[in-house]
Amino acid sequence: MHHYHHHHHRLRNLHRTALALLTTFLLLASGPQAAQAAEHFCGQRTAHPIDKALGAASERSGGVTVDLIDAQNAAYAAWDKELNRIYAQVLKAAGPGRRDTLRAAQRAWLAFDTAQGQWDSAVFAEQGSSAALNIGGAALERRRARVCALTNDLDSLKDAP
Repeated sequence: MHHYHHHHHRLRNLHRTALALLTTFLLLASGPQAAQAAEHFCGQRTAHPIDKALGAASERSGGVTVDLIDAQNAAYAAWDKELNRIYAQVLKAAGPGRRDTLRAAQRAWLAFDTAQGQWDSAVFAEQGSSAALNIGGAALERRRARVCALTNDLDSLKDAP
């Protein structure tokens, strides 16, 4: 009896986590009425394609953890690719005099990202299968935020006289 209760409690927590995650991404990916409630990527007027794809995949998952994790992993990979693409552009726009400074900042960010991921793993370790969603969600958000920061840097470099 006790074992069942513990399992049930963990499932309920997991379900809550999955729902919270779903809600976030569905807000990001859904129509105009939700657009005010959730800020689109980097202050854009419309949802980013990666957020849209994740929202759609999350909706299709029906809250099934394994499917949510797959959707999240795909989005993470897409943001990682986007990060490499924008970093290369900023590196080019920075010019020879500033490249080493950017490289140092990106190396430090990657070190932070790794350390933060390890810390998240330690914090969420006790959460069972919802841990993967929390850790993955946080990693995805860091990538997404870094892409935004570098996009803003690129705009600043392009606007400079």
